[in-house]
Amino acid sequence: MKARPSLRHRWSATGQLLHWSCAALILFMLGLGLAMVEWVEDQGQRFDLYQLHKSLGALVFLLMALRAAWRLLARAPVLPESMPRHERVLSKAVHVALYGLIFAMLVTGYVMISASPLPLPIQLPGGGHVPNLVAPDFELSEQMKALHHRFAFVLIALVLLHVAAALKHWLWDRDGVLQSMLPGRG
Repeated sequence: MKARPSLRHRWSATGQLLHWSCAALILFMLGLGLAMVEWVEDQGQRFDLYQLHKSLGALVFLLMALRAAWRLLARAPVLPESMPRHERVLSKAVHVALYGLIFAMLVTGYVMISASPLPLPIQLPGGGHVPNLVAPDFELSEQMKALHHRFAFVLIALVLLHVAAALKHWLWDRDGVLQSMLPGRG
């Protein structure tokens, strides 16, 4: 099957902005999540970090929804002809897994906090909030917490694989794949 013809060899400025904005926010959220769960001892500080994590999660959802919608409509740059078929398949699988895991983390986090016995809704800028999705249910909240934490470690592994692949294309293959997502002239 032939690839779709395209004259573009770079992602658009919109694609680059959405990619790097989501990437920065998700990396921050992963670090924040690890810090608040594993390293912060002070309960007041931990509570504040949880509230920040929840609010930023709502922003991640908005940006990822925009990005997913944009990606369904945007045409990807043509991959280099030198790229082996197995790498093309793996690339697509990793991208689908990244999107799927990010949305799975958002859903499990939302259900976890909604089902918490302490049902504090997600605060939004301007004083608004996201209503809880379900009634308090300790068991459900704990199940979602366990999934949310497991998904985080799988997401970290996939992000590392994604970064390693980008660096391989830049340093070893020198085929322009990484440059297609970097701002500038490429």
